[in-house]
Amino acid sequence: MINRLTSAPDWDAKAYQQFSRLRQRPVNELLDRVDVQNPKRIYDLGCGTGIATQLLAKRWPRAQLQGIDSSARMLDEARGLPIKALWKQCDLLAWQPEQPADLLFAAAVLHFLDGHERLLPRLLGHLSPGGCLAAHMPDWRDALWYRLMLETLEDAGPGGTPLATPELRQRMASRPLLTLEDYYRLLAPLTTSLDIWETEQLQVVNGKSPVYDWVKVSALRPVMQALDSAQQARFIYHYLMRVHEHYPPEGDGCTLFAFKRIFIVATV
Repeated sequence: MINRLTSAPDWDAKAYQQFSRLRQRPVNELLDRVDVQNPKRIYDLGCGTGIATQLLAKRWPRAQLQGIDSSARMLDEARGLPIKALWKQCDLLAWQPEQPADLLFAAAVLHFLDGHERLLPRLLGHLSPGGCLAAHMPDWRDALWYRLMLETLEDAGPGGTPLATPELRQRMASRPLLTLEDYYRLLAPLTTSLDIWETEQLQVVNGKSPVYDWVKVSALRPVMQALDSAQQARFIYHYLMRVHEHYPPEGDGCTLFAFKRIFIVATV
């Protein structure tokens, strides 16, 4: 499975942009809590198509701004933005800044990475004195649409058998995120100020299958990478049946889609 994931297709940058306005909202919420004066060096970790990078460039136009992402397609999209920034393709687990950062900004990326007990202290170590790590992470493991995905993996195969490997199903059921309390216990001894909170936004989305359109480019990506074409077709068919049953459109045609996120602002 590791080889298949490594050689899997790149992120779909155009599809990711479909809900760019909604994806920008938690970025604004996070930025509102960041109090860094005149930062010299800012790294946007997991910058993707540059949704957050644009806002960082607008707020701190004199800072040296660099966007880091593992996806060539995402970075190609970001390079077309009319902002002054450097772009670097890199696996975040192997990333090292050229110089200490005044701000590490990580919007909707750290939840894809395991080992937060090691990862977050390592990121704090890349900050200059007074520097800040600001992150928001979707917390979807208890979401209905995520449970429907796990159920589909368990019984969408021929004759109600599981799809994919036990390793994939176990991986998708795992919880890389910590509790709010455990993030505090982990980060408080390493910081001078620490702000941790959680929000649940009721997203109002449009389209024939808007919930699927949202999650297919991020949360469902490891599933689609690991399945062959026949398995993908079975998964999509059975998953859409479940999603349409549990997320029917409202009278006005919109679909209501609750989405929970964890926010962290940590200053050293």
